[in-house]
Amino acid sequence: MTGISSRRWWTKKLTRTGVTLAGAAGVPLLSLGDTRAYALTYHRVGDVPRDPFCVSVRDFERQVAALAAQGRAVSLDDVEAFVRGARELPRNACLVTIDDGMLSTYTEAVPTLVKHGVPAALFVSSSLIGRSLDGAEEPYMSWAQLREIAALPGIAVGSHAHTHRSLGALSRDDAFIEARTSREILEDQLGRPVRCFAYPFGTTGDFDTGTDALLREAGYSLAFNSIHGAIRAGMNPVSLPRVKVEGGEPLALFELVSRGATLPWQVVDRHLWRLQRIREERI
Repeated sequence: MTGISSRRWWTKKLTRTGVTLAGAAGVPLLSLGDTRAYALTYHRVGDVPRDPFCVSVRDFERQVAALAAQGRAVSLDDVEAFVRGARELPRNACLVTIDDGMLSTYTEAVPTLVKHGVPAALFVSSSLIGRSLDGAEEPYMSWAQLREIAALPGIAVGSHAHTHRSLGALSRDDAFIEARTSREILEDQLGRPVRCFAYPFGTTGDFDTGTDALLREAGYSLAFNSIHGAIRAGMNPVSLPRVKVEGGEPLALFELVSRGATLPWQVVDRHLWRLQRIREERI
Protein backbone atom coordinates (compact mmCIF):
# COMPACT_ATOMS: atom_id res chain seq x y z
CA MET A 1 0.00 0.00 0.00
CA THR A 2 1.27 3.46 -0.91
CA GLY A 3 0.06 7.00 -0.40
CA ILE A 4 -0.01 9.93 -2.80
CA SER A 5 1.99 10.31 -6.01
CA SER A 6 5.71 10.98 -5.75
CA ARG A 7 5.32 14.43 -7.33
CA ARG A 8 2.56 15.45 -4.95
CA TRP A 9 4.45 14.02 -1.99
CA TRP A 10 7.59 16.05 -2.65
CA THR A 11 5.60 19.19 -3.39
CA LYS A 12 3.81 18.78 -0.07
CA LYS A 13 7.01 18.06 1.85
CA LEU A 14 8.91 20.97 0.35
CA THR A 15 6.04 23.37 1.02
CA ARG A 16 5.60 22.21 4.59
CA THR A 17 9.35 22.30 5.27
CA GLY A 18 9.58 25.81 3.85
CA VAL A 19 6.70 27.06 5.99
CA THR A 20 8.17 25.40 9.08
CA LEU A 21 11.65 26.80 8.57
CA ALA A 22 10.23 30.26 7.94
CA GLY A 23 8.09 29.98 11.06
CA ALA A 24 11.07 28.77 13.08
CA ALA A 25 12.41 32.31 13.11
CA GLY A 26 9.57 33.24 15.45
CA VAL A 27 9.97 30.27 17.80
CA PRO A 28 12.49 32.04 20.11
CA LEU A 29 10.06 34.95 20.41
CA LEU A 30 7.24 32.58 21.41
CA SER A 31 9.39 31.32 24.28
CA LEU A 32 9.62 34.86 25.66
CA GLY A 33 5.86 35.39 25.79
CA ASP A 34 3.03 33.70 27.60
CA THR A 35 3.18 29.95 28.17
CA ARG A 36 1.80 28.03 25.23
CA ALA A 37 0.95 24.39 24.73
CA TYR A 38 0.45 22.40 21.54
CA ALA A 39 -1.94 19.58 20.73
CA LEU A 40 -0.17 17.36 18.20
CA THR A 41 -2.45 15.60 15.71
CA TYR A 42 -1.67 12.09 14.50
CA HIS A 43 -3.83 9.67 12.53
CA ARG A 44 -2.01 6.41 11.87
CA VAL A 45 1.34 4.80 12.70
CA GLY A 46 2.86 2.41 10.19
CA ASP A 47 5.34 2.03 7.37
CA VAL A 48 3.36 3.25 4.36
CA PRO A 49 5.36 5.10 1.66
CA ARG A 50 4.31 8.67 0.81
CA ASP A 51 1.36 8.88 3.18
CA PRO A 52 1.35 12.18 5.10
CA PHE A 53 -1.31 10.85 7.47
CA CYS A 54 0.83 7.87 8.48
CA VAL A 55 3.92 8.42 10.66
CA SER A 56 6.39 5.56 10.52
CA VAL A 57 6.85 3.32 13.55
CA ARG A 58 10.46 4.46 13.86
CA ASP A 59 9.62 8.17 13.65
CA PHE A 60 6.74 7.91 16.10
CA GLU A 61 9.00 6.16 18.61
CA ARG A 62 11.61 8.90 18.27
CA GLN A 63 9.05 11.69 18.62
CA VAL A 64 7.39 10.20 21.69
CA ALA A 65 10.76 9.45 23.26
CA ALA A 66 11.86 13.06 22.67
CA LEU A 67 8.74 14.49 24.33
CA ALA A 68 9.27 12.20 27.32
CA ALA A 69 12.98 13.01 27.65
CA GLN A 70 12.33 16.75 27.43
CA GLY A 71 9.51 16.65 29.99
CA ARG A 72 7.07 18.27 27.55
CA ALA A 73 4.38 15.57 27.38
CA VAL A 74 1.13 16.46 29.18
CA SER A 75 -2.30 14.89 29.57
CA LEU A 76 -5.77 15.98 28.55
CA ASP A 77 -6.49 16.83 32.19
CA ASP A 78 -3.39 19.01 32.25
CA VAL A 79 -4.51 20.92 29.15
CA GLU A 80 -8.04 21.40 30.43
CA ALA A 81 -6.75 22.78 33.75
CA PHE A 82 -4.25 24.99 31.92
CA VAL A 83 -6.96 26.52 29.73
CA ARG A 84 -9.00 27.28 32.85
CA GLY A 85 -5.98 29.00 34.39
CA ALA A 86 -5.78 26.40 37.15
CA ARG A 87 -2.46 24.77 36.23
CA GLU A 88 0.93 25.75 34.88
CA LEU A 89 2.52 23.64 32.16
CA PRO A 90 6.12 23.22 30.97
CA ARG A 91 7.08 25.59 28.19
CA ASN A 92 6.09 24.15 24.81
CA ALA A 93 4.12 21.39 26.50
CA CYS A 94 2.59 18.91 24.06
CA LEU A 95 -0.54 16.78 24.19
CA VAL A 96 -0.47 13.83 21.80
CA THR A 97 -3.83 13.38 20.08
CA ILE A 98 -4.67 10.58 17.64
CA ASP A 99 -7.77 10.75 15.44
CA ASP A 100 -10.01 8.09 13.84
CA GLY A 101 -9.32 4.99 15.98
CA MET A 102 -7.58 2.93 13.33
CA LEU A 103 -6.08 -0.42 14.29
CA SER A 104 -2.51 0.91 14.30
CA THR A 105 -3.48 3.13 17.23
CA TYR A 106 -3.90 -0.08 19.24
CA THR A 107 -1.05 -2.14 17.75
CA GLU A 108 1.64 0.55 17.36
CA ALA A 109 0.86 3.95 18.88
CA VAL A 110 -0.49 3.08 22.31
CA PRO A 111 2.26 0.54 23.18
CA THR A 112 4.85 3.19 22.32
CA LEU A 113 3.09 5.82 24.42
CA VAL A 114 2.88 3.43 27.38
CA LYS A 115 6.53 2.43 26.99
CA HIS A 116 7.64 6.05 27.37
CA GLY A 117 4.99 7.11 29.88
CA VAL A 118 3.47 9.68 27.53
CA PRO A 119 -0.23 10.54 27.97
CA ALA A 120 -2.56 10.97 24.99
CA ALA A 121 -6.11 11.65 23.87
CA LEU A 122 -7.69 9.39 21.24
CA PHE A 123 -10.71 10.53 19.22
CA VAL A 124 -12.98 7.92 17.64
CA SER A 125 -16.20 7.90 15.64
CA SER A 126 -18.61 5.62 17.46
CA SER A 127 -20.29 4.17 14.34
CA LEU A 128 -16.93 3.06 12.88
CA ILE A 129 -15.56 1.04 15.79
CA GLY A 130 -14.96 -2.56 14.76
CA ARG A 131 -15.55 -1.90 11.07
CA SER A 132 -13.36 -2.45 8.02
CA LEU A 133 -14.47 -0.16 5.21
CA ASP A 134 -13.75 -0.54 1.51
CA GLY A 135 -10.97 1.85 0.56
CA ALA A 136 -9.89 2.47 4.16
CA GLU A 137 -6.16 2.31 4.80
CA GLU A 138 -6.65 -0.14 7.68
CA PRO A 139 -9.50 -1.49 9.83
CA TYR A 140 -10.78 0.33 12.88
CA MET A 141 -10.18 -0.87 16.42
CA SER A 142 -12.74 -3.18 18.01
CA TRP A 143 -14.74 -2.21 21.09
CA ALA A 144 -12.70 -4.71 23.15
CA GLN A 145 -9.47 -3.06 22.05
CA LEU A 146 -10.83 0.42 22.72
CA ARG A 147 -11.98 -0.62 26.22
CA GLU A 148 -8.50 -1.99 26.91
CA ILE A 149 -6.96 1.34 25.89
CA ALA A 150 -9.47 3.42 27.84
CA ALA A 151 -8.51 1.56 31.02
CA LEU A 152 -4.87 2.65 30.73
CA PRO A 153 -3.71 5.50 32.96
CA GLY A 154 -3.11 8.74 31.09
CA ILE A 155 -4.99 7.69 27.93
CA ALA A 156 -8.26 9.56 27.39
CA VAL A 157 -10.85 8.55 24.79
CA GLY A 158 -13.01 11.22 23.21
CA SER A 159 -15.51 11.60 20.41
CA HIS A 160 -14.81 12.24 16.73
CA ALA A 161 -18.60 12.44 16.10
CA HIS A 162 -20.82 9.44 15.42
CA THR A 163 -20.35 9.03 11.66
CA HIS A 164 -17.33 11.32 11.05
CA ARG A 165 -19.39 13.92 9.20
CA SER A 166 -18.60 17.62 9.26
CA LEU A 167 -20.75 19.30 11.90
CA GLY A 168 -20.56 22.53 9.94
CA ALA A 169 -22.21 20.89 6.93
CA LEU A 170 -25.19 19.60 8.96
CA SER A 171 -28.28 21.26 10.33
CA ARG A 172 -28.02 22.21 13.97
CA ASP A 173 -30.30 19.34 15.01
CA ASP A 174 -28.33 16.76 13.01
CA ALA A 175 -25.00 18.11 14.29
CA PHE A 176 -26.27 17.89 17.87
CA ILE A 177 -27.37 14.29 17.30
CA GLU A 178 -23.93 13.44 15.87
CA ALA A 179 -22.22 14.83 18.97
CA ARG A 180 -24.62 13.53 21.61
CA THR A 181 -25.07 10.06 20.11
CA SER A 182 -21.34 9.51 19.97
CA ARG A 183 -20.82 10.56 23.58
CA GLU A 184 -23.66 8.37 24.83
CA ILE A 185 -22.47 5.28 22.92
CA LEU A 186 -18.87 5.75 24.03
CA GLU A 187 -19.85 6.21 27.66
CA ASP A 188 -22.09 3.13 27.52
CA GLN A 189 -19.40 0.97 25.91
CA LEU A 190 -16.44 2.24 27.93
CA GLY A 191 -18.15 2.70 31.27
CA ARG A 192 -16.62 6.12 31.91
CA PRO A 193 -17.43 9.77 31.19
CA VAL A 194 -16.50 11.18 27.76
CA ARG A 195 -16.09 14.95 27.83
CA CYS A 196 -13.70 15.73 24.94
CA PHE A 197 -14.39 16.05 21.23
CA ALA A 198 -12.36 16.54 18.05
CA TYR A 199 -14.12 18.01 15.05
CA PRO A 200 -14.08 15.73 11.98
CA PHE A 201 -11.86 17.46 9.40
CA GLY A 202 -11.81 20.54 11.66
CA THR A 203 -11.20 23.11 8.94
CA THR A 204 -12.81 26.55 8.80
CA GLY A 205 -16.05 25.25 7.26
CA ASP A 206 -16.47 22.44 9.77
CA PHE A 207 -17.08 24.44 12.95
CA ASP A 208 -18.18 27.86 14.20
CA THR A 209 -19.52 29.46 17.36
CA GLY A 210 -22.81 27.64 16.82
CA THR A 211 -21.24 24.19 16.74
CA ASP A 212 -19.09 25.11 19.73
CA ALA A 213 -22.28 25.93 21.64
CA LEU A 214 -24.00 22.69 20.70
CA LEU A 215 -20.98 20.69 21.85
CA ARG A 216 -21.37 22.24 25.28
CA GLU A 217 -25.07 21.38 25.19
CA ALA A 218 -24.20 17.81 24.18
CA GLY A 219 -22.04 17.42 27.29
CA TYR A 220 -18.50 18.24 26.18
CA SER A 221 -16.18 20.50 28.14
CA LEU A 222 -13.19 20.39 25.77
CA ALA A 223 -13.00 20.27 21.96
CA PHE A 224 -10.31 20.58 19.30
CA ASN A 225 -10.42 21.77 15.72
CA SER A 226 -7.70 21.41 13.06
CA ILE A 227 -6.63 25.04 12.73
CA HIS A 228 -2.90 25.32 13.36
CA GLY A 229 -2.28 27.22 16.55
CA ALA A 230 -1.04 27.30 20.13
CA ILE A 231 -3.19 26.70 23.19
CA ARG A 232 -3.14 29.47 25.77
CA ALA A 233 -4.79 29.97 29.14
CA GLY A 234 -8.20 31.60 28.86
CA MET A 235 -9.03 30.24 25.40
CA ASN A 236 -12.48 28.95 24.50
CA PRO A 237 -12.13 25.34 25.74
CA VAL A 238 -14.44 23.93 23.05
CA SER A 239 -12.50 25.47 20.17
CA LEU A 240 -8.84 24.67 20.75
CA PRO A 241 -6.32 24.57 17.87
CA ARG A 242 -3.94 21.76 17.07
CA VAL A 243 -0.73 21.17 15.12
CA LYS A 244 -0.56 18.43 12.51
CA VAL A 245 2.31 15.95 12.58
CA GLU A 246 2.97 14.34 9.20
CA GLY A 247 4.82 11.27 8.02
CA GLY A 248 8.16 11.40 6.26
CA GLU A 249 9.73 14.21 8.26
CA PRO A 250 12.98 14.13 10.28
CA LEU A 251 13.11 14.53 14.04
CA ALA A 252 14.67 17.98 13.67
CA LEU A 253 11.58 19.18 11.82
CA PHE A 254 9.31 17.61 14.43
CA GLU A 255 11.19 19.55 17.12
CA LEU A 256 10.28 22.78 15.31
CA VAL A 257 6.70 21.74 14.58
CA SER A 258 6.11 20.83 18.21
CA ARG A 259 7.30 24.27 19.29
CA GLY A 260 4.98 26.26 17.04
CA ALA A 261 6.98 26.69 13.85
CA THR A 262 4.02 25.73 11.63
CA LEU A 263 1.78 28.49 12.98
CA PRO A 264 2.11 30.46 9.69
CA TRP A 265 0.05 27.63 8.15
CA GLN A 266 -2.97 29.37 9.71
CA VAL A 267 -3.13 31.44 6.52
CA VAL A 268 -3.90 28.26 4.56
CA ASP A 269 -6.28 27.01 7.25
CA ARG A 270 -8.34 30.18 7.21
CA HIS A 271 -8.24 31.27 3.57
CA LEU A 272 -7.60 28.18 1.45
CA TRP A 273 -9.52 25.70 3.56
CA ARG A 274 -11.73 24.49 0.70
CA LEU A 275 -8.71 23.47 -1.35
CA GLN A 276 -7.05 21.96 1.71
CA ARG A 277 -10.21 19.99 2.56
CA ILE A 278 -10.50 18.59 -0.98
CA ARG A 279 -6.84 17.60 -1.02
CA GLU A 280 -7.00 15.91 2.39
CA GLU A 281 -10.17 13.97 1.57
CA ARG A 282 -8.43 12.53 -1.49
CA ILE A 283 -5.34 11.42 0.40
